[in-house]
Amino acid sequence: MKRRSLKTIPFGEWLPDIPDFGNPGLREATNVIPDQFSYQPHKAFSAISTVGLDARCRGFSGAVGAGHQTYAYAGDASKLYSLVGTTWNDVSKSGGYTLGDDSDWEFAQFGETFVATSYDDPVQSITPGGANFADMITSTNKPKARHVGVVGQFLVLGHTNDTTDGVKRSRVWWSAIRDQTDFDPDADTQCDYEDLKEGGDVQRIIGGVEYGLVFCERAIYRMTYVGPPLVFRFDPIDRKRGTPLPGSVTSLGRLTYYISDEGFYITDGAQSHAIGQSKVDEEFWLNQFDISLRTRVTSGIDPLNKTIVWSFPGSGNTNGTPNKLFIYHWPESRWSSADVEVECIGSGLSLGTTLEEVGALYPDLETVPFSLDAISWTGGDRLLAAFNTSQQYGTFTGANLAATITTGSHELAKGFRARVQRVRPMVDGGAITTSVAGREDLQETQSFDTAADINDIGDTAQNNSGRYHDFRVSIAAGGSWNHAQGIDVEYVHQGRR
Repeated sequence: MKRRSLKTIPFGEWLPDIPDFGNPGLREATNVIPDQFSYQPHKAFSAISTVGLDARCRGFSGAVGAGHQTYAYAGDASKLYSLVGTTWNDVSKSGGYTLGDDSDWEFAQFGETFVATSYDDPVQSITPGGANFADMITSTNKPKARHVGVVGQFLVLGHTNDTTDGVKRSRVWWSAIRDQTDFDPDADTQCDYEDLKEGGDVQRIIGGVEYGLVFCERAIYRMTYVGPPLVFRFDPIDRKRGTPLPGSVTSLGRLTYYISDEGFYITDGAQSHAIGQSKVDEEFWLNQFDISLRTRVTSGIDPLNKTIVWSFPGSGNTNGTPNKLFIYHWPESRWSSADVEVECIGSGLSLGTTLEEVGALYPDLETVPFSLDAISWTGGDRLLAAFNTSQQYGTFTGANLAATITTGSHELAKGFRARVQRVRPMVDGGAITTSVAGREDLQETQSFDTAADINDIGDTAQNNSGRYHDFRVSIAAGGSWNHAQGIDVEYVHQGRR
């Protein structure tokens, strides 16, 4: 009688860069979000705006106005918009804008001024909740800029173009102290600029109170306020790597995440550390990312799920539209992916609740839990947001997407063949199927059997012989489940082949 055995295979890390055989984790983790002990469902995009922008979104951000009221702003190639309720209103300056094919909008808030820059047009500003954007700089020098950030009490521009010096791709130019309208260098106002000597183009400026970070193509600088006459000191914290992908840089507190030409990294402002090595770096650069579409990479923070998310045009994209998410769970350094087609993603702010919305929620005003001027109605919570291909703004709060989890190759009976008879997925809900790919040697191409439905006692019947086995669990879209933890595999030992 052949010996029957049971093996538990937990769903470990997604490690597509590691060979299938001996992989301690997964070679596929699609439309799921990593957590400490399991994978959770990734939800579909859910639109907040009923009407989209007029063209592809080139950037968006949240702003905070008087009374802590929050606002959402976005831009396309010719307009800037403000979200009012569920409708985008045109709040462009008279005449609009003309962005080049490789230009995007970047935003920053400097005190009570919300700033937008695109490089192709004068730097714009608006008071959150105001009627229209307008040209911000009123000084003699009026640099245009690709990048913007706030460092201490200065508005900082990067990769500039002005009528005196022309295009300065490695220039960092800061305003007069506490005055975002003045960019005339002056010892008294402390306005000045620095042309960085190495590292290539300025790619991003990450603001801060004590210091800022300037990302170049091949270097990262720490920008520290030292006062007159230097005003700022620029110390290279990494001469080895920067980023070729400006939209990949996103910050969370004192930590900044980015994609270098080596892979995924994190910096604490003093040094950089690899987070994708031997995990997802090769999958991104060699197997997925379309390097001809570098300006289409965007990133954002999902604080609820404790993840950093990158969106990019991957394999099979349509006309350059980003179709892939790479998801990094920072507490456990675990990864996953999602097949989601959106134009861009980013860190947004939850919007305030209007009086009309309060009335709909609480028809009886006596039941309203807070006063109508309470901060609870003003929004301002950070969230992961996106624009879909209809240029609608929204969040990932829809139904659960169809999920697929595939293990590496396992030698169940060391040195022997095995016949898999049963697979029990440890998933707490949803419509689930499993399939098995068995092969006699590692040179064979993997071929999965027809997927088997789960039965009344939580098993899926299988009949697959081989020396090496891969296992796939599929969870249908729209189902209700919370955790996918692993599988139990029942098999019998067979002889050597």
